Amino acid sequence: MRRFLAGAFVGTLLIATCVIPAVAAGPDHETIRGSDVDTDFCGTGQTVNVAFKGAFNGWQDKAFGHIQTTWTNPANGIAVYDSFSGGGKISFIDDGDGAYTIAITRVGQPFRLQYVGGPVIVRDAGLIIVHDHFDADDNYLGTDVVVVNGPHPGVEVDWCGLMVELLQL
Repeated sequence: MRRFLAGAFVGTLLIATCVIPAVAAGPDHETIRGSDVDTDFCGTGQTVNVAFKGAFNGWQDKAFGHIQTTWTNPANGIAVYDSFSGGGKISFIDDGDGAYTIAITRVGQPFRLQYVGGPVIVRDAGLIIVHDHFDADDNYLGTDVVVVNGPHPGVEVDWCGLMVELLQL
């Protein structure tokens, strides 16, 4: 897994879990629940168990709800919640020559990390708008933070680096 800024990560999370399934029709209400095993968490070669649950309402270009992912290190039992609550909207901008930008607007609590049964580690709240840039071959080029209203310390977080540290991998 590449090291993304948290803004890019939550934007991708919104797209992957909320907006893309809602594109086919809307409004659509989805409840999700599942689990998986990541055998190469953030490129460490270490195994992490993943469980997720939540619900959202989605339309063609926006979604609102709450999704919580629990990342657990099976070697030591340390678990971290990674969640978001609120909503978001995406739009696609044609940058020409096949390059494009995904404009992501998030409101509510777009990013929160917390030890299971323990303290909050990072919490974003309020409005944030980011632009994720891609070239014509779908390679991620970077993220521009366009608007920040509210505390958004997660924008500067190296998500993989922090999670590896928190899970003691």
